[in-house]
Amino acid sequence: MRQNKRLLVAIAATAFLSACSSPSPKTNLLVPPSESQIETSVNQQVALMLNAFTPVAGQALPNNTVLEAYEARDHNPIWIENNAINMSIYKLVDVLESSSSHGLNPIHYHTDIIKEYLAINQPSQQQLAEMDVITTIALASYAHDLSNGRYEPQLIDSNWQLDAPSNHWKDLLFLESATDMVNALPLLAPRSPQYQVLQKWLVYYQDLAKKESDILVSPGVPLSIGDEGPRVAQLRARLVQLGDIRFSTRKVDEEAFDERLQQALMNFQQRHGLVADGAAGSKTIQMLNVPLTKRANQIAYNLERWRWLPSELEANRAWVDLTNYSVDLFFNGERTTMKVVIGKAERKTPVFKGLMTYMVTNPTWRVPQRIARENLLPKIQKDPDYLVRYGYKVYSSWSIGAKVIDPATINWQEMRPENLSYRFEQEADESNALGQYKFMFPNKNEIYLHDSPAKHLFRESSRAFSSGCIRLEKPDEFAQALLKGSKQGKSLASTLNSQATTVISLPTYLPVYLVYLTVVPNANGMPEFREDIYERDELMEEAMGYHVFKTTESI
Repeated sequence: MRQNKRLLVAIAATAFLSACSSPSPKTNLLVPPSESQIETSVNQQVALMLNAFTPVAGQALPNNTVLEAYEARDHNPIWIENNAINMSIYKLVDVLESSSSHGLNPIHYHTDIIKEYLAINQPSQQQLAEMDVITTIALASYAHDLSNGRYEPQLIDSNWQLDAPSNHWKDLLFLESATDMVNALPLLAPRSPQYQVLQKWLVYYQDLAKKESDILVSPGVPLSIGDEGPRVAQLRARLVQLGDIRFSTRKVDEEAFDERLQQALMNFQQRHGLVADGAAGSKTIQMLNVPLTKRANQIAYNLERWRWLPSELEANRAWVDLTNYSVDLFFNGERTTMKVVIGKAERKTPVFKGLMTYMVTNPTWRVPQRIARENLLPKIQKDPDYLVRYGYKVYSSWSIGAKVIDPATINWQEMRPENLSYRFEQEADESNALGQYKFMFPNKNEIYLHDSPAKHLFRESSRAFSSGCIRLEKPDEFAQALLKGSKQGKSLASTLNSQATTVISLPTYLPVYLVYLTVVPNANGMPEFREDIYERDELMEEAMGYHVFKTTESI
């Protein structure tokens, strides 16, 4: 794909650049042609230029909006005013060249081509029109990418179903002047504080990778407090480089493993998902030696993921953080946090947004067909009494009105998974797989939040054990927070004690986000690098196809 992009730029430059002279001193005064002549040429060039700069697989240039913007201004040029090039074009070029600070690739925004046009001493009518159109295409493309992300998430990962494109970026092209357009660009980036913090860390890693080489800790026996030697000095220097130890003028023995170094190492371990024992064993050293460039790329992948989310999040929401195995319920100014169990690697929990409208107490469980074939049937074949012991009913089919049948009349040993067509429902009791609660936000994935009798799993640090649904550590607290102050909330205890399956409509519908982020800021504003449990970063790397820390020239 990178070769195709280079070819696209090269073809465009060859097709549209007339003989270019060497750069002249910056001046925005032009020799005629007149603005009316340029306007005519712009009208002629818009369709031609838009066709030349065609979309690249995985992303879409917003060509139609460029066309509409020129039509709305009767094909008057955007970047030429009063027979002079608007100086904001130079500011735009600077902005586009620094797009890597958002994890975007400057090569996508044609800055070299724009600069070639700006370097022409006496541009022709056609060259001015071409420059105007290609600059507007670059502006529109960057505005779109900064607001909505450059790539289509489902073309990268079919399990990623959360994409919330905004049209606000289009408004920018209809502002009165080029200056207003350029000045409005920063407002299109996601407003989340997490995005803003991650962007600063991306710039830090990018700058550091350009200025310094990685300081590596040599492999060897684990290092701990009281140790001395050159490997301790390497450890200290690496933690300074990564920001876990702030530079200080206070004199310190670089080769001595002291308490300050131990605390810094524990901080590093905590934000990399390691056991924070303050000792540098093999896993810790391996994590310490991950290159700065790789960390920069990881941050860039997550900035793109943030651009796929809504630009503003609802005040009331449930935020299921898959890589943190947690859920945060933000409701009426209060926050309720608890651990969750998510889908195992072979049954990934999808990323999407839903709207929680009701909950069920003492729910029955209708076993999904895949789980019945892959999980339930082997258990039945191993233990003929399994269905009776755990309160399952067997129905003759999945159709409405299917009859309950006696499981003892079925030859389970001869049953093949692909031939299993019975429907299984587990009755509401203490052994039910859904526990006492089910929280519903109807979706095509049949994913929901629910209680679980397997409480021991919440003691695990990595909790990818389910078949896709989200199991809650404290479903009682979750339910009480949702129903607080309502009539249903006051009667919740008696509803549970009745042991009857009861549907409760929520007094306030709640947006539910299931999100997957492998780098997030921790409470101290440091980047927290999480385990990529579903290997989605590999898909991002393949799609984005470049190292974001590098300059355009080195791509």
